[in-house]
Amino acid sequence: MKSTIVALLSCLLYIAPVHAQFPIGDKWYNNPLGFSPLNLHTSMSFLLPAAIVGTVSLISKKDTSITNRLNIYNESGTSWGYKFPYTLLSQNNTGVDYQLRKWLSIGTEFSVYFTKDGFNNATGISIRPFARFYAINSSRYRLYFESGGGLIYFFDQFPKATSHDARIGTRLNGNTKYGIGGEVSIYRSVSFTAGLRHVHISNGDTKGSGRNPSHDSNGFFLGVTFNR
Repeated sequence: MKSTIVALLSCLLYIAPVHAQFPIGDKWYNNPLGFSPLNLHTSMSFLLPAAIVGTVSLISKKDTSITNRLNIYNESGTSWGYKFPYTLLSQNNTGVDYQLRKWLSIGTEFSVYFTKDGFNNATGISIRPFARFYAINSSRYRLYFESGGGLIYFFDQFPKATSHDARIGTRLNGNTKYGIGGEVSIYRSVSFTAGLRHVHISNGDTKGSGRNPSHDSNGFFLGVTFNR
């Protein structure tokens, strides 16, 4: 079963979706897992991993060989919007994840966001559950695919209206992320972490499409993980 799921995730990461439907204005390289019906930039970023985790928990036995199940991490990252006004999105993330199986963990991340462009200068706080699927998980090296979604609250409306789009966003939005990451042990239970992520922020048209200009960006993160 493990081999099947890893193979499936690998296909999703590298699939060439020539005939797939992407969000308007996105190229496949902007949002590589945003094609229909996968849509990992939407609520599917939470729902699909949750469905996999639930299924695995029901049909597979607990792995008693895992010793260090709990990980605590802190990381900082930056992503660049690929649509006008090309918002720079800086963030700091602190989170915990728990190893359910050697190839699967779940966690929760608490984040602080800072937006910067010619129209926006807002700060937001976010909470985001996620799941990680490990292609490699050894004592020295780990490589994983991550996906999850939660809520973000900005202390000012985001995104603001621009010269290209008169719509104004809201303070409370959904926040989804997916990407790949890796860890390298550098000292006993301490690991260096790095990776690439796609970030999406929108309110899901809860206030109508006229209040949902949304934000999409791609970027990287660096951090430290403490394995317990």
